[in-house]
Amino acid sequence: MNFPDFEFHIEGKKILRERKKAFYLSLLLPGLGQLYQKRWISGISFLLIFLFPFYYLYLIGFEINYGSVTLVLAQLLLYVIQALDARKGAKRETSPCEDFCPANVNVPTFMSYSSIGDFRKAFGSFMTRAPFPFTLGEICPAQCETKCGVLPERPLRIREVHREFGRRVLEEIEIIEREPVFPVVDRKVAVIGGGAAGLTVAYYLASAGVKVDLFEKEGELGGLLNLIPDFKLDKALLRREIEFITSFKNISVFLNSEIRSKLEGYDFIVIATGAQKAKKLDIPIKGSPEILYPLSFLKTPPKLKAKRVVIIGAGDTAFDVARLTVRNGGEALVFYRGEAKNVKAQKKEVNTAVREGVRIYTNCQPELVEGNKIKFSCGEVEFDYLLPAIGFEKDRRIFKTFGVSGEKLFENGVFVVGDSLNGVSSVIEAVRDGRAAAYEILKKLGLWDRAWFMVDFYRPKPEKTSGKNLFIVSEASLCQHCGMKIKS
Repeated sequence: MNFPDFEFHIEGKKILRERKKAFYLSLLLPGLGQLYQKRWISGISFLLIFLFPFYYLYLIGFEINYGSVTLVLAQLLLYVIQALDARKGAKRETSPCEDFCPANVNVPTFMSYSSIGDFRKAFGSFMTRAPFPFTLGEICPAQCETKCGVLPERPLRIREVHREFGRRVLEEIEIIEREPVFPVVDRKVAVIGGGAAGLTVAYYLASAGVKVDLFEKEGELGGLLNLIPDFKLDKALLRREIEFITSFKNISVFLNSEIRSKLEGYDFIVIATGAQKAKKLDIPIKGSPEILYPLSFLKTPPKLKAKRVVIIGAGDTAFDVARLTVRNGGEALVFYRGEAKNVKAQKKEVNTAVREGVRIYTNCQPELVEGNKIKFSCGEVEFDYLLPAIGFEKDRRIFKTFGVSGEKLFENGVFVVGDSLNGVSSVIEAVRDGRAAAYEILKKLGLWDRAWFMVDFYRPKPEKTSGKNLFIVSEASLCQHCGMKIKS
């Protein structure tokens, strides 16, 4: 079965094998690895710069003194640098959209494939940086678009492009259990938490031939993605995407499995449980008001018809709650203590909420809750449900179980990634952290030459465009590949 990412696994394996050979050649003679990679200028430069000082010492007669020792040490440093350069291979100048994306998704590459109608390769190239082309197309803040200056009146609709080819591919492909391209090795990693970060770690490690046990305390994978309202995220396609991510035979998924004791028999543990502990209101509360919190509200909404919900906070979660309320016949009032320009939610999300009937009040600091009333610095309002959406905290019980602080990426054989490390972040940032952790684990296992997802699969802009989906093809063809290829 030719999966959309299969070709990139194969190509990545080939490139990394060549880099490994170039690395060993560079250890034999500086510059030889670069010459093997056909990086002629770099190779010849390293060779001459390394050898000439020794030839010079030979001509003048080598004597052990401060100058000669310094020169030898400098040449040893150059020797190490050129070997590492050979292992990394050629680099190119990247585009602003790639640089500004937290996960450095290779936007020009998937735009190239999209512009010729090859959506499977566009999907596969996206997977080299983030295994959620469709889901991120639905909910990503799209920082890449803020840096796109190709058109004078608007940025390219990058997010919509990968959402649409993600949708097409997921609807068409047959997902079956598969073997990784790299042979499975007898190394095992436990990933605790089946959200975006945990799934990302599992996907990249399993694709490199590492055995992965994925533990999730809920009855399905996805973590907080499952609590995003259906009007924002197609859950059927989310499940298809997760099924694709976990399709490797060397991934074992354990649902309804909350880890309460230390795990044994693993090379490394990854904690990706996220920040799911809602912050409480830090103001006086009198009486018995109906206070709900975001995660439970989104998971099991109460009856909202003709009910007034007062929401404190102005992040994406606050607006998810507000929009869900008005869509179910309720009244949603969002109060934010800061100025309108500092609202944390995506601008598009805020504008949509306002059009749907959500009311927003800024510069309103909560002061007192008494019964079914809450007093703000800007006034007083009655409510049926009060919902603080003021952020989340890490649940530190899991850190105590494994004897780590939860403040470092790696500690005592345990990696902490995503929200578990950085607090609340976007899905794209969780994916970034998961991929970085997978690479660090491969390096610590001595399997750096299997990290196919660290290879740059850049594809130049095609001369001609073609394809049946006019939106994807026409929008993708506008990409100008602002970076330029650097050969050496």
